[in-house]
Amino acid sequence: MPRPVWYGRLVLLAVVAIWATSVLLSRMTEPPTLLHLTVILFHEAGHVIFMPFGEALRIAGGTLGQLLMPVICAVALHRRGDNFGAAICLAWMGMSLMDASVYAYDAADPLLPLIGGGTGSDSFHDFVFLFERYGQLGHERGWAMAMKALGAIAVYAALAWAAVVLFLQSEHLEDR
Repeated sequence: MPRPVWYGRLVLLAVVAIWATSVLLSRMTEPPTLLHLTVILFHEAGHVIFMPFGEALRIAGGTLGQLLMPVICAVALHRRGDNFGAAICLAWMGMSLMDASVYAYDAADPLLPLIGGGTGSDSFHDFVFLFERYGQLGHERGWAMAMKALGAIAVYAALAWAAVVLFLQSEHLEDR
């Protein structure tokens, strides 16, 4: 591993760790703007991709899409032998789950703006639909907190994996 590449990866690890911590510590009533912009395209594509599988999966497909894309990237990078890249993608997936938790939390009192305009109180809200469909209205905030906690666990496990990879790579640095 060339030394400058290794240092670049070390900086990336630090940036993702700081970013993930800021998302973790953010309020459940405000979506993490920059993070949300990195996943919204995959969220919307997920609705289309899961459309053939029925109404519930079409609606859940948005969140599934934003979670599956980082996993697909992680698998592709791992297959190419880039475990550091795979770990960073899994951290992205965990952060994406924390992003989705904000909208799950919002289902209890839909106030956040939606892509189609309006809020969940005057427009369609994925999580209101899903919680209502599966008898979980009244438990939205518990589900949202669990999503955020699982996302945080995924992020920090992935970052630990990335740190181990960097440590192992530090033993084989080349001066180029």
